[in-house]
Amino acid sequence: FLDEISGGGGSTPGQKSLKGQGRYHPSKVQKRCKEILLAEGYVSSDGSGEEGDRKKVSMNDFEEWDPVKKVKLGAALIRMLLDHTTFSRPSKRRGRNAPPVEAAFRYSRRRTGEKKFHGYISIHPDLMNIALNEEFTSSSSLLIAPSKLNTRVQPMVVPPNDWTDVNNGGYETIKVPFMRTRHCKTQKDSIHRADLSKVMEGLNVLGKIPWKINRNVLDAALKCWQDGIVLGDIPSQVDYEVPPLPESQEYRDYKTLGDMEKKMHIDAFLKYREALNKHNRFKQKNMDLHSLRCSAMLKLNQAKKFRDFEEIFFPYNVDFRGRAYPVPPHLSIVGSDLCRALLVFAHPKPLGKNGLYWLKVHLANLAGADKMSFDGRAQFTDENMDNVRAAVNDPFGANDWWMKFDDPFQGLATCHEIVQAIDSGDHENYMCSLPVHMDGSCNGLQHYAALGRDRGGGKAVNLCIDDKPQDVYIGVMHEVIRRVALDADEMIPFDENKSNMTGAEKELLKRVKSARLVNGLIDRGVVKRTVMTSVYGVTYIGAKTQIKEKIDEKLEERGHDIDEIEQEIHTACGYLASMTMEVMGQQFKGARQTMNWLTDCARMIAAQGQPVSFISPIGVPVVQPYRQRRPFTVVTLLQRITLTNDSDKMPLHRQRQVSAFPPNYVHSLDSSHMLLTAIEMQKRGLHFSAVHDSYWTHPCDIEEMNTVLRESFIELYNRPLLEELKGMWEMRYPSINFPDIPEQGDLDLEDVRSAPYFFQ
Repeated sequence: FLDEISGGGGSTPGQKSLKGQGRYHPSKVQKRCKEILLAEGYVSSDGSGEEGDRKKVSMNDFEEWDPVKKVKLGAALIRMLLDHTTFSRPSKRRGRNAPPVEAAFRYSRRRTGEKKFHGYISIHPDLMNIALNEEFTSSSSLLIAPSKLNTRVQPMVVPPNDWTDVNNGGYETIKVPFMRTRHCKTQKDSIHRADLSKVMEGLNVLGKIPWKINRNVLDAALKCWQDGIVLGDIPSQVDYEVPPLPESQEYRDYKTLGDMEKKMHIDAFLKYREALNKHNRFKQKNMDLHSLRCSAMLKLNQAKKFRDFEEIFFPYNVDFRGRAYPVPPHLSIVGSDLCRALLVFAHPKPLGKNGLYWLKVHLANLAGADKMSFDGRAQFTDENMDNVRAAVNDPFGANDWWMKFDDPFQGLATCHEIVQAIDSGDHENYMCSLPVHMDGSCNGLQHYAALGRDRGGGKAVNLCIDDKPQDVYIGVMHEVIRRVALDADEMIPFDENKSNMTGAEKELLKRVKSARLVNGLIDRGVVKRTVMTSVYGVTYIGAKTQIKEKIDEKLEERGHDIDEIEQEIHTACGYLASMTMEVMGQQFKGARQTMNWLTDCARMIAAQGQPVSFISPIGVPVVQPYRQRRPFTVVTLLQRITLTNDSDKMPLHRQRQVSAFPPNYVHSLDSSHMLLTAIEMQKRGLHFSAVHDSYWTHPCDIEEMNTVLRESFIELYNRPLLEELKGMWEMRYPSINFPDIPEQGDLDLEDVRSAPYFFQ
């Protein structure tokens, strides 16, 4: 049937293709579907409409279609949508004077290369404006009810089913996979043979936590959307003005041009290329804005849909490394600031003796005052109590203190909770439903320090007892600032404009100019993401991109036209990325030694033509899915579509198998720590949820959660994890002579039990 609707002819001899018969009428397709279902035994032949013999087998099989079938069917459905979906502008005119009926969607092809085209589906502009500017209400004459606008997997209004095996758990009727295997058949086979009881227990704990919508935050977010206030996840609803597309340059054969004319033509081409790049950058910015608007609408629509429910739940599953994620993609605590602020525990608990204190600490953390002691953070909130009350009483008034937070909506939610607790007159008995977060201090480095018992690294990331929190980002920042200042002050002992510079002179000039451009712009935020992701295998290009986002912001604040100096910024951010990664490697030698050992072992395994695999501490079999990709073409009803094949039959992508292993292994460790903590919290009758290394509970239970997460961490690392990993590999690959495990340091894991800022 898919061949028929894709133009390849039917599988039955003599069956004509449905392609080329004009517009696709649903009745024709429906008739052909019934013929196929009858022939295959899925419906009865007596015309009664009863199910055929194979109906039950079909519903229970859930055999996954291959990508070719999915694409062919999808293209056919899109074609039917194009043929039969129409739109007319709202009007009171009738009869001949009525507005014309137009196609709601159009298909077009745009050239992207000499012989390449991309197909595009575009929506009627008036219909798009309605979608963006009108309320999604069931009374709308053009739009369907909001309950039908959301995605297939949404929050549940009853507790999800427990995971009992890899085929059973989560939703009542929708089947979702236990693991997001990225189509790796080896991994799918391995989880059927593994003991996943511990993992499933942890997922069931997370899935049974009841939530509800925070109406104060939802109302504030809706006001931002309706009034065009750009804040946090609410993007601008006004596009950037796109510079005009420059005229194409006439082709000239340089061999026929004189030196002066050649130089003029090259200069003109460079100006054309710069103007074209600027045009494309602003077009991309507008496309990004469009995506952000769609994302915000999905979040707000789901929050409005569930705002009146007393309880909602989020079924969980895991990725191929064992990391736990809620299944709903748009509204969940793993989402952005707005998503996290929109959700609170459905069952409140009294704040108790110290709950208000932890709410104040939580607000200080959100306000960026997280480099001081806990007492200092609580004092910070007390000193800003006028700002806190202003945020609650008049959130969009003259006092915009809370709007300057990195996570403004979570800050607003916390302000509401603090004010309500104080104004209750008895804050210890105030029923609070807002979760308070305790976050790991550069958690990847914490795991590396524990693996190698690295005391120096452990002290830098708060595994050791100290009366004030250590900030690893500040330490790296100071060293980077020192080195950049030295380079910026360096004298250039030659004419910068001379044309015959040596390679060494060019390098010196590039380094000094880059240092002078970024000198004075470097702060904690510039280096933070690169430091945080360095232990997760961030590449030079990734680090440069992270740093460039911050440098662009700072240069714009100083009045620079970043489009005019784009190339200089690009070079300077590459310079800064290299320096930051170099400083990281020198300051955390213990982590680097462990990472290098993991990398060397992965390289040996990949050299054997085998994917790197291991079993996580809580029993998750991990098989890295990275394979080389090979493109192939599928003929569909609309166009030829190029897909990529990266199945288990393809050769290994050895480079990715090696570079991705250290971060994947650490992710398996942080997921093990989180799920062990979740299980113990449930045994103690306490609410617990988490976003990887950010652990959440009621304010009154923070002290007990802090105890549990430390005990779980010590229990995890009292195991000889690297020895277990090496032994596992030696058993599986007896021909490989793996290197010795790096010598361990003298970090005492028991210090973690009393380290106050381990999670903060």
